[in-house]
Formats: sequence, structure tokens, C-alpha cells
Amino acid sequence: MDSGSYRFRWGSFFLLLFFVASCTPNHTLKKPEGERDFLQEISRLEKLAREHSERSVRAQSHLQLALLYVDYRNPHLNYVRALQEMEGYLSLSPDKALSADLQSWLAVLRVTNRLSREKTEMAEQNRALQNYIERLQASLEKAQESNRNLRDEVAGLKEMNLKMREAIERLKTLDHQMEEKRRLVK
Repeated sequence: MDSGSYRFRWGSFFLLLFFVASCTPNHTLKKPEGERDFLQEISRLEKLAREHSERSVRAQSHLQLALLYVDYRNPHLNYVRALQEMEGYLSLSPDKALSADLQSWLAVLRVTNRLSREKTEMAEQNRALQNYIERLQASLEKAQESNRNLRDEVAGLKEMNLKMREAIERLKTLDHQMEEKRRLVK
């Protein structure tokens, strides 16, 4: 996947996210301010979603949880949990009729979830490729060291070959001189 396409998809996603956020009606949601308030409100809503006897209250709690998880003031944004809570809302929603805003939120959260999984997969592939590159680099360094050793050995052999040729030439010269002396002696 080329980076231009990747940037375009993320840019489109955030544009859609901001559009949907601006169109979402104000629900009767407490407006927590700090990290502690968010954690308390999330705990309260999770308890309601699990334990309340009325199905509609549990459904509304799931919806409010989903909105809390994507609230820009939440220091611990969690799009995966928001999607789970939105789907929990759908499973408990009495009329099963989705407003356009909720359909948009679901679409955005599903895309976010898919992109998050793809990002994780790409990070794993990147780690695997980095390990492979490190192994190749180590092999390359060993091959380069072997190459240097072989070059040194070849240079030594060439030098020895040159010395042997010189010795052979001296021996040939000596042999010619001895032949000359033998002829003279005869």
C-alpha cells in the first residue's frame, strides 16, 4: 500500500469522524472533565450496562459508553471499545432503528478498528523485516570479511607465484650456464 493512499484514507477517516461528531445530538451524558471523572463515569455506565434490570437503560448505557470512549476530552480514547459498546447498544436497542448519526458512527468505528488491525499487522511485518535485515546485514559482514581474507590469500599466492617464477628463471639461467660449461669441457 503506498503512503499517499494510506494518508488519503486516514485523512478521509478523520474528516468523516469530525463530520459525524459535529452532527451527533447531545445526549443526556454527564460531561466529565478530567481523567478521574472519565474513569468514574465509565465505571458507573459499565455497571449500569451490566446490571440494570431495564433493557433500554442498559442499551442507553452502552451508547453513552461508546460516546465517552470517543470523547475528545477523554485522555484514554479507545475506538475498539467504542465499537464494542456501540454494537452492544444495537443488540439491546428495542427498535433496532439506527439514526443516520449512529450509522455514521458505526461506519467510522469499524473503519478505525480495521485500520488499527492493519496498523498492528504492518508493525509486526515491519519488525519481522527488520529482523530479516539484521540477519542479512550480519551475513553480509561475514561475507565481506571472507572476501577480504580471500583477497589477502590471493595476494599472498600471487607474491609466492612471482617469487617461484623468478626462482625458475634463475634456475633456467643457471642450467644454461652449466650446459655451456659442459660443452666447453667436452
